[in-house]
Amino acid sequence: MTAAGRRPVEAPATRPEPQRIGSGLSFRARLTLGLIAGSVLPLAGFGLVLLATEITRTGEADSTLIRVVLFVLAAAVIVAVLFAVRLANSLTSPLRAVSKAVERTSSGDLSARVFVAGDDELARLVESHNRLANDLERRNAELGRILLAIGETSPRDGLDRLVAQATRSARAAFGMIDTRIELGDPAMVPVEEDIPGESRPIRAVLALPDERLGVLVGHLPATRTWDPADQDLLELYASEVAVAIRNLELYEQVQRQAEQLMELDQAKDEFLRGISHNLQTPLTSIRGYAEQMGTEREDQRLSIIVEQTDRLYRIVRQLVSVSRLESGTLKSATEVLALAPRVRRAWDALGAAAVPFDLADDAEGWLAIADPDQLDQVLWALLDNSARYAGGAAIHARVAPRPEERRLAVTIADDGPGVKPEDRDRIFDRYERGAAGAGVEGTGLGLYVSRSLCRAMGGDLILEPAGTLGSGAAFSVLLPGEPPEQG
Repeated sequence: MTAAGRRPVEAPATRPEPQRIGSGLSFRARLTLGLIAGSVLPLAGFGLVLLATEITRTGEADSTLIRVVLFVLAAAVIVAVLFAVRLANSLTSPLRAVSKAVERTSSGDLSARVFVAGDDELARLVESHNRLANDLERRNAELGRILLAIGETSPRDGLDRLVAQATRSARAAFGMIDTRIELGDPAMVPVEEDIPGESRPIRAVLALPDERLGVLVGHLPATRTWDPADQDLLELYASEVAVAIRNLELYEQVQRQAEQLMELDQAKDEFLRGISHNLQTPLTSIRGYAEQMGTEREDQRLSIIVEQTDRLYRIVRQLVSVSRLESGTLKSATEVLALAPRVRRAWDALGAAAVPFDLADDAEGWLAIADPDQLDQVLWALLDNSARYAGGAAIHARVAPRPEERRLAVTIADDGPGVKPEDRDRIFDRYERGAAGAGVEGTGLGLYVSRSLCRAMGGDLILEPAGTLGSGAAFSVLLPGEPPEQG
């Protein structure tokens, strides 16, 4: 691994075949056979020499001597087998302990340790396992501290605080003497030479797939080992720091865009407030002159001018209401009044004589507590909304009390296509319109303003389930009410 950063990516090499040690027999079997052979073969050789000497001296083999030699060999084989099995068990028991410790380590128990006396190959094997377990335990602790450090960073902290936090976390996680993060081109930060006996320099590049943001450098104690796995962990941490810096840049960019959008929204609200207030005076003049000219001579065009001026005036009033709602200056001057006459008056003012309309007054003496001007605006908006969206279908209005809520309700419904389920929640938002009104002219403010006005009067505006009065959409204006005995 180069000191300047990550190891170069190499082409994948063919994995070598596993090295085969010994014959096809197990280590225990080979050890047992070796011990038996080491015990029996010298005795068998001595017996053969004894028989050969006897044959040379007497010229023939003594049968008694042969039986004695064979008996001794058989006894030696039995003793050797028993001795070899016990000795093999004694010799392989440390290996079994090492195997169990390795299994516990591989399963995640890094506390497994084995101790064997001596300085032979078995002792070195045990020492290697213990050192591996210690390294794994240390790296797991480092990884845990890295994950904790990553969770502590936040884009809201700012770049300086994020870099300072990342520097402290790296020093604590890897046990460094000192640490610093240099932002910019990593090539501009010189690579320190590793001098034996002095603190060990380490570094890792803050790398993203498409960019290098800087480098993390520091020093370790001279006695601290630093393996490739440690460098991999450091580079993993450096890459997470780079991701955190990039997230911070994106967060700041989104914040700037959000601030710009808020400024644009405020500018739009200021424009609406200004244009709506400035339109009221000329509209009033146009309507007044058109009515005056209409009294002097009959002209259908003058009636259309008056009608459209009234419509435009009501739209301007919606814009004025929006500006007052946004600024918090909207006030309600409530009075006690009957709802049915105001519904009829709002329908007549709408001028939609070609649309079938019926009104059911079931108030039973109940009166509403509302602002007359704001109530007229709400009723006109709902009736106009039904007339435009219902496509000429019949409109039904009903005034009825809700004694359990001490409210008086006026429900305006139509036989049009209704409101789709996915539009029911959003049609009361600003500039939102249902899918059924895609081809209908409008500002998208009527329902938003109407609900806000109703709530300002202590009531509410709700969308009733389909089929409440007609077969289409049904809206209910709920206002505080007084029963007959208190009217």
